[in-house]
This record gives sequence, structure tokens and C-alpha cells, in this order.
Amino acid sequence: MKAHATLMPFDSVEEALKGDREASRSRLSLNGMWKFAFAETPSQRIVNFYEEGYNTSDWAEIKVPAHWQLQGYDYPQYTNIRYPWEESEPELMPPFAPTKYNPVGSYVRSFTVPEDWAGQPVFISFQGVESAFYVWVNGDLVGYSEDTFTPAEFDLTPYLRAGENKLAVEVYRWCDASWLEDQDFWRMSGIFRDVYLYTTPKAHIYDFFVLTELDDAYRDAELKLKATITNYWETQLGTVTVEAQLYDSEHKPVLAQPLVVTTTLGANEAEVDIDASVLVANPLKWSAEEPNLYTLVISLKDHEQQLLETISSRVGFRKFEIKDGLMLINGQRIVFKGTNRHEFSCHTGRALELQDMITDIKLMKLYNINAVRTSHYPNQPVWYELCNEYGLYVIDEANLETHGSWQYDQLELVPKNVPGSNPAWTANVLDRANSMFQRDKNHPSIIIWSLGNESFGGDNFVKMHDLLRDADPSRIVHYEGVTMWRDSAAATDVESFMYAKPHKLVEYAHDFRPKKPYILCEYSHAMGNSCGGLHIYTELFDKYPVLQGGFIWDWVDQAIWVNHEDGNGGHLAYGGEFGEQPHDGNFCGNGLIFADRSVSPKLVEVKKCYQNIDVTAVDLANGVISIRNKSLFTNVDRYTLQWSVAVDGVLLNENTGSLSATAAPGETQEVTLPLPTINEGEAVLTVSFVTQEASAWAEAGHEVAFEQFILPAAEQKAAAVKRKESSGAVQAVETAAAITVSGADFSASFDKVTGSLVSYQVRGAELLKEAVTPNFWRAYTDNDRGNKHHERCATWRSAGEEKVLRELSWDSLPDRVIVQASYLLPTTSASQCTVTYTVSGNGAIEVALQLAPGEGLPEIPEVGMLLVMDSSYDQLEWYGKGPEESYWDRQSGVKLGLYKGKVQEQFVPYLRPQECGNKMAVRRASVTAANGAGLQFTGAPTFELNALSYSPFELEAHDHAHLLPASDKTVVRINYRQMGVGGDDSWGAMPHPQYLLQANRTYSFSFTIQGK
Repeated sequence: MKAHATLMPFDSVEEALKGDREASRSRLSLNGMWKFAFAETPSQRIVNFYEEGYNTSDWAEIKVPAHWQLQGYDYPQYTNIRYPWEESEPELMPPFAPTKYNPVGSYVRSFTVPEDWAGQPVFISFQGVESAFYVWVNGDLVGYSEDTFTPAEFDLTPYLRAGENKLAVEVYRWCDASWLEDQDFWRMSGIFRDVYLYTTPKAHIYDFFVLTELDDAYRDAELKLKATITNYWETQLGTVTVEAQLYDSEHKPVLAQPLVVTTTLGANEAEVDIDASVLVANPLKWSAEEPNLYTLVISLKDHEQQLLETISSRVGFRKFEIKDGLMLINGQRIVFKGTNRHEFSCHTGRALELQDMITDIKLMKLYNINAVRTSHYPNQPVWYELCNEYGLYVIDEANLETHGSWQYDQLELVPKNVPGSNPAWTANVLDRANSMFQRDKNHPSIIIWSLGNESFGGDNFVKMHDLLRDADPSRIVHYEGVTMWRDSAAATDVESFMYAKPHKLVEYAHDFRPKKPYILCEYSHAMGNSCGGLHIYTELFDKYPVLQGGFIWDWVDQAIWVNHEDGNGGHLAYGGEFGEQPHDGNFCGNGLIFADRSVSPKLVEVKKCYQNIDVTAVDLANGVISIRNKSLFTNVDRYTLQWSVAVDGVLLNENTGSLSATAAPGETQEVTLPLPTINEGEAVLTVSFVTQEASAWAEAGHEVAFEQFILPAAEQKAAAVKRKESSGAVQAVETAAAITVSGADFSASFDKVTGSLVSYQVRGAELLKEAVTPNFWRAYTDNDRGNKHHERCATWRSAGEEKVLRELSWDSLPDRVIVQASYLLPTTSASQCTVTYTVSGNGAIEVALQLAPGEGLPEIPEVGMLLVMDSSYDQLEWYGKGPEESYWDRQSGVKLGLYKGKVQEQFVPYLRPQECGNKMAVRRASVTAANGAGLQFTGAPTFELNALSYSPFELEAHDHAHLLPASDKTVVRINYRQMGVGGDDSWGAMPHPQYLLQANRTYSFSFTIQGK
């Protein structure tokens, strides 16, 4: 059947207003258990299984919709760029499909057409089948289809009989079209979206297109309706009437009189197109901020004005355009605060449930994401309906990626490039663009069509662009691939880049030639511990109008839950765990949320960088702040302004709602806060904006924006408090093996061979499990591995552990003992390290580290001290940034405050174990047992804290979290600094230079450790 808009006939206007297509009398779901047979190659398949006499009663059953790989057949395969058959059939060239291994799934089920459908045409709709399939009914071949991600519908009317009917479907894992479906995802197969029958009257609204055209003032609108009416009668039907009424959110009619068009239908599947319009005065406008929706109900009546059917569609009045070189939504410059999103569940793959989608969209809204790109194929129709309802801008992307068919920096189109300019592929890719457009054209959330992803260039993309622009002038067209082949520049209306470095954005913004609006269709690659430096990009989006945002790669980790054979739990698996070749390992772990849809610390940073209200200090001494409203359509008074002051982490003053901010969209307002008088300590002002009322995606009181400030007078008072520390008597004893310093209820011993603090006892309890040592290594992250950090910086890995003591000295003073150890570090060129311990009579030990790197050394992963305690010391409390982990280049989203938790809770379950759990700007912290005994750390003034159950070296040694052994220790790292985590990409980009510890200077820092 020809592609058409998503629709379902209803029997009444009331049903159409509800819009529940699954409840329609005209729909019969075929989801459920089907009979199934599996073959590894086409030659091994059961050829005649579709015949009426073929008995499938002894076949196994399989769930539909689902992938057969997740039900015990075949294997899932994760590859990024490479075609999955490259190793088994390296000689294969497009358009030929693999033959050595190309599984076929044979599906069978029966159905009975409802009695009240008698005499009406009956169709079957396959919403998604991967990758190609044949359909038989009652032994007759109905048809064939490919294009995994748009519907394939067939007219079953000629093949049906009364009573039970046999439906047979033969699905191929790969086909010629698989050359067009080389997306960076798990390669899986089967009937993975809904299958259903539907019926229509013999006169039927086959298709429709609703456009809303706002006037130049973006006030009044013209509602345009195009529709196609089909007649399945064998005779001319005569006059029919199409009647359309617009309803508001309370289901009240908006139009004084319905839009009415009368036409005449010819015989035997004759079609007639109608085109009509009506003016709508000042309708509520749709945007991601204010997703106002109406419902258009279209009724078809016969010549006697008897209702034949109704259909409905949600309508949003909005105008998206490029004007004066900028993309505008309803006249305002748009900034895409976006994410890419694969459809994926760790349990069901791409066969997503409704609740998965609702979870996704609520999280996006909660974390200030306003846009999504459907990477890299059209999603389930309900996703767009949710985007309409909740408010997300959508780039809808055609099912096209051919990354493995071309090379970066190639200078000409070659035959293997798919689709390129090859006319053999033209009809195929135009059909994919058209199928996406026709199905999705009525969703107001979709404002940009995308031609696909990473498929190089060629004339076929220009043809796709022209098809979409001709069919739909209300939207623009996006295609990033022209950056690889500039001869195809006409294929895109925006300049789109992937993973461009910030300086490239600035260069584009400063280029004064006429240019297209600029977006990053992929950026801030969220693989593992990543998204460092995101704020650099979002600041540029604010600074330069032509830079109109981007889409983080990507939303959810693509990992598959695997139950362990022993029945004891399971784990999240990534590429290579199913015996497949080739594969790309854990490169599928790029999500802002984890595979189980829990929130990662990266998303907290995104929320802050994407917030629409900025707060800056004007005169903190007098409580004056400035509020900038970056929203396009929402006044700040929609939210409650809250502020509080905490002193040394303890709440002193909290104010909710007594002050109001009223900055209109795009405006800035100054507000004076009546701050309390602070007598001593560090005073931190937190300003927040929270929702006043509950919404579909947030409870009342949800914070949408915040900022923190250290009040200026408090810094001096905090320093004054520190000078009041007192001390008691202390003594030192030197033996052949150690220097032991002791006081009233403590002792500290230093090994004379290593110079290390090896024992620290307080009230008779030993607090150290292993010696305190300088440390210059973190467990490498996915980004580190991608830029070869673990190889380039390997000289630092064991520098602390293999240090050589050059000199150990000590000096006893009346109230303290100073022990100093000087080391030679065995780096490529020798480095110098000095650790000075000043032991006071009250048991406090000030630890000072000085590092002088050798010549020509690479950047240093971290500079600090590492100590190990027994695992019974598992209680962590800190006054610093939290509660989530934070890093030098990723700390905007966390707040300075007083936090506590279990040490085990600080481990972050990235798909592959790596550096995690760090805390920035820590003033003080303690690691204690349940009884409160343990260690307390104090900064001078701050340090970075990391307390986990594993050392960096143990984390590196295990490629899955479930393989980490049971721990008998708590590993505490007190750092001057750890380098940033980076995130521009995960295959070569390093953290930005300002977040690197370069080995061209001397580093010094100190902190105090004391037993509790």
C-alpha cells in the first residue's frame, strides 16, 4: 500500500477525540505468540511452510513484537561502522546480501476476521520488521517489503475467507537494503514492532496532511487540510462530504462552523484529493516550552450525510523557518538543547514498550533537554505523539546509514559508496524519505527532516532533499554528510557537524560570508565517564546567534541484560559477548542514562548546562543578583524563586517565594535578596527556580535552574577560624625500622626504608590498612583509552608505587614533629617528589606533597595521595560538591554542600569499570566506621576526594563491574587535582587544555588528616 499518515478509523466523533487507536473497533492486534522456525541460511529455510497444508503444530513459539536474538535464536551483534558480514564475506559488494550466514525466521499464526468487518476491506500493518520479509495468507503470496523502520501495509481483502485464516511471514536477517542500514547499533532481526489488522469503510480517508501557517505576526493562523479519499466500491460512489472540526484541550469546538468539502468518488479504488483551509484567530501556539495542542477530527459522510468514519490528529500551531540566517520557532531564535536517541531497552532491544518511552521523555524534560534526534531511523509513531504532548523539538531521521561503504577524506565517489549518485539506489532512498514523511507529517514536534546519517554524499541526497522540501515547505531538511562531500551541499538547509571542537564553532561564527544556521547533530560523546567540557559548547551557543545548539550522543547505553547460567543474577553485556565477529566492544555504552534507564551523573551536568535561567552576581555584599531568562515563551514568574544560605554546609536561612522574579523571555532582571548577617564560617548562597504546579513530567517544586555563590565576607572569616586550631604535647622515637610520633591518644609510624606513613593508630585502633603513598594515576576512562592516554601517560602509572626514597629526615619541635621524605620517581625522565608530614600533638597530620616532573613528560592523570583503610570504614561524609560525582571539567551541575553516604555507593556503574566517584572542591571529609571512628580530612583550602572499594588498578583490570571481586578495603585518594574527563569525542579527543595537568610545572598542595 502507498505510504500514508498514521491514522485509524473510528465510528464516532467522541471516539476520534479520545484518539485511542488501539481501542478502535476497526483494529485487531496480532501481537502475541506466533509459531516460529529458524534457519541459519536461506538455503536451509523451510521453503513451503506457508502452504495451507503445512503443519506447524510442533514448532516452537516466539513473541511478537520482539527480536529473535533475544529469544534464544541466532546472536545479537554490535558494530559501529563495519558491516556485520565483513569478516565472514569480505568480498561481498553492494547490493548483494550475505549467503554464508544469513538467518531466516519463519513466522506463522492464524486469525479470524471480526464478524462486524464483513463486506469491508481488510489490511495488515507491519510497523517494523528487520530487515526484509515476505507475506502469505492462506497459501497465497501477498507481497514483499524492506525498510526496517517504517510501516509496510498490504491489502488482504482478496485473500481472506470466513473463519480461520493462516498468516505466514518469512523474515531475512539481511537483504540488499541492509547496505543502507549500517547504523551504530545492535544488529538484530525479526518482527519487532506492532502487527495489526485494520478495516475501513469502502469509502475511506486514506491519507491527510494538516499544516498550520502563522501570519507574519505569529498570531493568527491558516489551518490547511489536504486529504485523499479512496473508494473501494466497484461502482461510482457519488457525492461524499469531508467535514473537519477543530477542538481545544477540553474537547470544545474551536471553529464556528466546521470546514466542509464535498466531492465525487469514482469506482473501484478511485481516489480524489481535497485541499481546503480555514482561518483560526490567535490559537494557542505550540512549542517545546508550551506544547499547546488541539485535536482535528475529520469525518467522512456519504451522499445522505450518514457518517462513514472519523479520524483524528493532534494539531499544534507553530511556524518553523529560517529567516535572516537563523532558525526560528514562532519568530524566536531556537537553541537545540538536544540529545540523540536510539530506540533501545536492555531487555527488549528496539522493541520498546510504552513505559520505556514515557520514562525517556519525562527524564528529558526533567533534565532540561528540549530536542531529540531520532538517530538514525524513524521511531515508533507513539514517540512523536509523546513529543507533541510533552514538548520536544524533533529531528526525524530517515532509515539510512552506510558508514561502512566509504572512507574519511576520500576524494571521489566510488562504486562501493552507497547510495552516492548511483541511480540504482535512487528509488530506494527516495522511498525511505517519502515513507518517513508520509507517516510522520502531521506531528507538530517534528520541525526538521533528516536524510540519514554518515552516508557520505552524492546526487541521491539532493534528490531526497528536494522531494521533502517540495512535499513539505513547512519544515527544513538536515544532512550532515555533505561535510564529507561538499558537492552535495544543496542537500541540507543547515550546516551540521559532528564532534567539532569549540574553536571550529568560533571560526564559523566569525566567518562573515553568508552562511547557513549551524548545529552539532552529534557532540559531547557520552561514553563512560564523559561529557567534560559540555559547558564550553553551551556557552558558545549563548554567545553566537548562528550557533543554534546540538544533540549529545546519545541517550541510553545500548547494553543487553544477560542472566547468568548459575541463576545468580546477571549483567549488562556489550559487543563481543555473544561470540560475534566483528564487534566494537563497549562503544555501545554512550548514554546519558544507563541501560536500565537510571540516571548517570552526566545527565546532571546536562541539566545545568541546558537550563534556561541564568543567575549572576551583581553585588553580593548587598544581596543583588541578576536573573536572565533564556526561555523563548515562558516568563520567569512561572517558577518560584527560592534562596538559601548555608554556613559550612549547615543551612542557616531558607526563603521560599517571598520574592518574585518576573523577567520576560529574553529579558534580564535584578533582584535584591535580604541576606542574613554571617558571623563566621563559609557562607554559600543557593538560588533556585522551581515549578509552582505539577505537570505531566514534574511534580510541584521540581528545580529547573540553580546557581551558587560564596558570599565574599565569609571567605575571610573561614580562614580566621582555621588559625584557632590548638595542639598538645608530642614526642618522636626512632628505631632501626621506623620513626614513631605519638601523643596523648595516637601514634604515627613512618617506615625508614620507604619513608611512608605505614601506621596511624588512634585510641589503640589502627586506621591504615596499607601505607600512604603519592599517586599519579587514575583508572583510565573510555575517553582516556580512545586518546591513548593509558599508553601515552603510562610512565605515571606506577610512579608512586615504585618511588625510590632518596632522603628521610625528621625534626622534633615542642608542639609538632616534621617528617620529610624525598623521592625519585622512575618516570621516563626522572621526577622529584617530596612528602612532608607535620604531626601535631592533637594527632592531626598535615600532609604536603610537592611534585617536580622531569623533562618532556606527558600530562599527569592526577596529583595526590592514596591511602587504604579496612572495608569496615565504609561511611563517607564530605563538605564539597555533590551528591553526584564531579570532575574538573564537569562540575557545573553539582552543588556545594554537606553530603554523606556509603563508600560502596560512590561507585558509578559505567558499562566498563573506570575512574568514577570523584568529588570536587571538598573542604573537609571523613571516612568512618559505623561507630564514628575513622579518618577526617581537611583541605588547605580544598582538595579532590575519591573514596571507593577499589584501587584504580583494580578497576582497570576488570572489564565488567560484576567481575570485580569482593573488596576488603576502602581506597581513599586525596588529590590536588585530577585531569578532566573530556568528552568532545571518545576516539582521540583529549580534555581541553585548561583541564590538563601539564608536566611543565611544579605542583604543591597540602591537607590535614586526623583520626576520629
